[in-house]
Amino acid sequence: MKKWYERVRRYGQNNLTEIDPELYDAGFWREFWRKTGIQAIIVNAGGIVAYYPSRFEHHYRAARLGDRDLFGDIVKAGREEGLAIIARMDSNRAVESLYSAKPQWFARHRDGEPIMSQGRYFSCINSGYYKEYIPELLTEIIERYRPDGFTDNSWTGIPRKFICYCDNCKDSFRLYSGNDLPLEINYNDPIYRKWIEWSYKCRLDNWDLFNEVTKKHGGEDCLWLGMIGANAIAPNNFTNIREIARRSKILMVDSQSRSKTGFEQNSLNGAILHQLAGWDVVMPESSASYVRGFQAYRRGASSPLELHLWMLEGIAGGISPWWHIIGSAHEDKRIFDLHMPVMEWHQKNEKYLYNRRPISNIGLVWSQGNVEFGSGLLENNRVQDAWRGIVMALTRAGLTFLPVNARDIDMQTDEIDLLILPEFAVVSDDDEKAICAFAERGGSVLAFGETGIYDRGGCRRESPALESLLGLRFSSKTGEAMNDIGSDIGVKGWENPVLHSYIRIEDRDSPVFNGFSETAVLPMGGIPKKIIPGKDTKILATFVPPFPMYPPEFVWTDNPKTDEPVITEYKNPGGGKAVYAAWDLDALYGRAALPDHGDLIGNIVKYLLGEKIPVQVECDAYIDFKVYRTTQEKKLVIHLINSNHSGFAQGYAEKNIPVGPVNIKLKLPDMILSKAWTAVDEQDVKLYCESGGTYTLCLERLGIHQLIVLE
Repeated sequence: MKKWYERVRRYGQNNLTEIDPELYDAGFWREFWRKTGIQAIIVNAGGIVAYYPSRFEHHYRAARLGDRDLFGDIVKAGREEGLAIIARMDSNRAVESLYSAKPQWFARHRDGEPIMSQGRYFSCINSGYYKEYIPELLTEIIERYRPDGFTDNSWTGIPRKFICYCDNCKDSFRLYSGNDLPLEINYNDPIYRKWIEWSYKCRLDNWDLFNEVTKKHGGEDCLWLGMIGANAIAPNNFTNIREIARRSKILMVDSQSRSKTGFEQNSLNGAILHQLAGWDVVMPESSASYVRGFQAYRRGASSPLELHLWMLEGIAGGISPWWHIIGSAHEDKRIFDLHMPVMEWHQKNEKYLYNRRPISNIGLVWSQGNVEFGSGLLENNRVQDAWRGIVMALTRAGLTFLPVNARDIDMQTDEIDLLILPEFAVVSDDDEKAICAFAERGGSVLAFGETGIYDRGGCRRESPALESLLGLRFSSKTGEAMNDIGSDIGVKGWENPVLHSYIRIEDRDSPVFNGFSETAVLPMGGIPKKIIPGKDTKILATFVPPFPMYPPEFVWTDNPKTDEPVITEYKNPGGGKAVYAAWDLDALYGRAALPDHGDLIGNIVKYLLGEKIPVQVECDAYIDFKVYRTTQEKKLVIHLINSNHSGFAQGYAEKNIPVGPVNIKLKLPDMILSKAWTAVDEQDVKLYCESGGTYTLCLERLGIHQLIVLE
């Protein structure tokens, strides 16, 4: 028999507020559970606010709880409905009475004053609050209510903008590093970087502690699950996502909507987490019923299309749906209808959404160290922009891809032909060995900008990693540091045209420049790294230095050609190629989305793959897609998401804009396909077989999304 975390695939959460003990309508919510087809509920238990009569004196009870046991009532109803029960905690702050009783449990500023927010005191993750008090609360809840597991959305403690100077942290950090706590946030300070490493360790220690407690008192399947942010490419509050994914049997994901991204971010989120935890691990993701974005309105209903596209992208990436509604009663009744279409569709098509493996031969390399130290040392959001740029460019080119953690390259590259290193500045010795071994097996590599300039701990290397693989050396003559360029066009713009630079195409026959036959130069937008190519390294493009932008009469240069290389190609002994772009082309495309840059990245990728492109999608619109091979039946599943509603930009999707036709080419020599149909509207799709085991199919019209099944 399957465990609860293996069989439950749809979740619901009515996040209670302090007045809900007086407002909660049990009959309404039981019916709502049935209508949305959920199999588990997340229910507020305790922590910052208790919804049951705790025996602990300072465990603050909800303002309107009175003598009621609302948590217990909901648990009983959920059990009667056959639902799994997940007790929700919020453990990072407490009321004054607990602070007064146990002041040593709480986080401190450097002057010794407590760190506070909204009248509450932030607890310290290294104190008895986390080490003693929370384990006692977990034990109490298990003994009374026997939940299947626990979540906690604030388990990582105070926001990372603070450094806690309580005695617990002083002693623990000194024991760990031999140093006093750093005085400020400064990535150039090696003690601060050591503090970063220690901060990750402290959270992971608590994760292990809480799971030890819940399993001891609730059994092996009573899991403490915290919550994790899905976007592993953005710095988080010291959550070691790779280690947690390796420890946990299910991942509870708290990424409720997009933030300064397109919808495609959510399918990437699912792929990142599954590549870490395995494709059979269930990953529910909380999705907000309320308005998020530029300004949040937590009592206002989200735009339906905005919510649906975010959820559908997640499902395409292997994420399970989880509706999240704050408060048990609402004047905006639209909130209760928002999730219904996606929940119904998911239940109907569940058989196509699990027990499958992705198809792709492109790996995007990332590591927690590069996300953390690369983001801090490079500044200007370079690492995140670079990832966004590569994802945008590959999506635009109609190519599938998979994220690969650097520490897992040896295990996850059997079917990968190309590794892309988006601003991969922090490269450990083990990372370098794994990437070089991949190249020795015949794999190709695409790298950009500040590749390999830092070691595992964020210290600048004397000689950057991966030089031999790229067929070049990085010169000590760096010119203006790339780190100082940034993206502040308001400062470095018309009157200070440092970004008004170009590349000159040198190898006009290279497929890298397909579509650019009518131009000798392309916009660059930066200052290149100084490199010295090896004798067997081709120079595909050179640098045209910045020249004036304004006034128009000054827009000319007497230095239109240099011998300074900016795009190079090298053939490795293993047979694969390495292309290097000596500036942050990836991040620049992620920030500005210039079509020439997207085409250039797409061309390089297609050139490096050659004939090895298993799936390609063509459409005069932005289409995000994922392709899977089912593990139990000989079927392919293709998710298509219409990303043209808002392109890759932030905002609110409002109206469905159908696009088409969408042409799909499949080159899978080990599969013989005979039939294709759509799971959204149950229509047959014409499938054409060409020579060499290549298949094509055409979807005449794509609305919000489509799922095509091929057998």
